[in-house]
Amino acid sequence: MKKKLAYDFQTAREKIMEHCSQLGTEEISLDKAAGRVLAEDVQAQYHVPLFDKSPLDGYAFLADNTRGADREHPVCLNVVEEIAAGAHSDRAVQPMEAVKILTGAPIPAGATAVAKYEETEETEKTVTLFREYKNQENIIKMGEDILQGEIIAGKGTFIDAAVHASLASQGISSLSVYKEPMIGIISQGNELISPGEELYPGKIYNTNRYMLSTTLKTEHISSIYLGKVNDDQDEIARILEEASCVYDAVIMTGGVSVGTYDYTERAMEQAGAEILVDRVKMKPGSSCCIGILNGVPIFGLSGNPSAAMTTFHLVALPAIRWMAGRTDYLPEKIAVTLGSDYPKKSPNTRILKGHLCLQDGTAVFSLNVKQGNGMVSAMRNAEVFAVVPAGSGALEKGCRLEAYLL
Repeated sequence: MKKKLAYDFQTAREKIMEHCSQLGTEEISLDKAAGRVLAEDVQAQYHVPLFDKSPLDGYAFLADNTRGADREHPVCLNVVEEIAAGAHSDRAVQPMEAVKILTGAPIPAGATAVAKYEETEETEKTVTLFREYKNQENIIKMGEDILQGEIIAGKGTFIDAAVHASLASQGISSLSVYKEPMIGIISQGNELISPGEELYPGKIYNTNRYMLSTTLKTEHISSIYLGKVNDDQDEIARILEEASCVYDAVIMTGGVSVGTYDYTERAMEQAGAEILVDRVKMKPGSSCCIGILNGVPIFGLSGNPSAAMTTFHLVALPAIRWMAGRTDYLPEKIAVTLGSDYPKKSPNTRILKGHLCLQDGTAVFSLNVKQGNGMVSAMRNAEVFAVVPAGSGALEKGCRLEAYLL
């Protein structure tokens, strides 16, 4: 009898990642870097800001000049200059002098504080202050944002909006990133039809291709739909062989159970794949077949939407992220409090879909009403998977669970 390759989802993920390779690197322009992954550390060449600057429109002066100032005893300073953003002054501020300064402008030499316009009274040549100002008040210090020499983004960092801006702050115009993986998506099943076709008994619309491609798109990972394949072992083996020679990973949904027309595992073996996992010890998502063909990971997932997306998020997507060079490839693990009773027993590890809400500073897991394996709606509004350990009985509201953010 053939040995079953059944593992928990963490081990299944490790098994496939042991056989995957990270993609190569390429040089791209900063303009095209959003959503890519850095292939090397980036060190700051400049302080940000490069000079002390004002965070607001107002007046710069010596803080000591305001000692004892209040509404009864205001201080009047002579306005000697104006500095706008992008300008610079070589003149040092002297005692009892002030410089009109605009947001982002460099602090002139000698000035140790800035007052907001609305806190002052001004004339053409003077400004009056009505309180004491602390030394360095309302001054953004040189290097307060980024210090020269610090690593602003490490190898394997996903370039989101903040990282993109940080790279721009250093004047970087090109950078080394990992190549983007291209994923081939295949749907298997005689029952599948495409949206726009007439629906009749025995047929269902193909939803998995859209759920997978859209999820990959939100991850900035490109995919191509390779079409539907019928329940035919030779045809499945052929398309898997062809896809493995073109794409960095292949995802196929359907045909992974033990029914008469479930050909995925046999077709993968016929094509020459090494089967690494043929079951994951969890519900939903236990039915799957994952292997390596021509050095490329093949993820055979359930045809049931909720089951397919469970295995995808916990096993396939982390592996694909890792191939893309990301250091944050694993789903973020958190602890949650169950927001309602869950009456079902869980002889096997059970993955519950839901969303989070904060109650008195506690992350409360709110169950989606629908949890069925074959339900598209089980994934609607799901932002977290909560893990019910194998062997658990009915769960009461308030119990603590391990969970993963999607």
